[in-house]
Amino acid sequence: MFTSGLVISCNDKKTSSNNESASSANEVAPMIIPESPDTLLANGRKNIFLVGRRNQTGIFVERVIMPAGYKSHTHTHPEGDMNITVINGSINIAFSSNDSLLNVITYGPGSFIIIPAGVPHFEWYTEKTTMDISGIGPLKTVTIPIIHRSH
Repeated sequence: MFTSGLVISCNDKKTSSNNESASSANEVAPMIIPESPDTLLANGRKNIFLVGRRNQTGIFVERVIMPAGYKSHTHTHPEGDMNITVINGSINIAFSSNDSLLNVITYGPGSFIIIPAGVPHFEWYTEKTTMDISGIGPLKTVTIPIIHRSH
């Protein structure tokens, strides 16, 4: 049985009838990203560890910045669900079974995605994308070899 990710897109903006509050509600807070020069990988991906680490026991939250053109291999996270919030840019996720694409979805800013434990998938990015990824560790990534069927 195949289970796809749960997707919730949150784009609602709240406003206030108070003029003072309304003017401050229109201001955009800057995105604060801690300095993490040691997490820039050779493929251009940058991981910033906000809470815990995915390879340790307990809750983790990562800020991930993916470069345009990045594509992962088909993989799973067998121990637990992975929660993704797209901050800016977009992520394309293909839920797959070997070399057959079963479900391809593009998620933009404000999207919240839950990839259930054990669901095979891969992702790619056509633009620079910033996301928060959270879950409960330890959470491993296991690459699935692609099996090409002869016809």
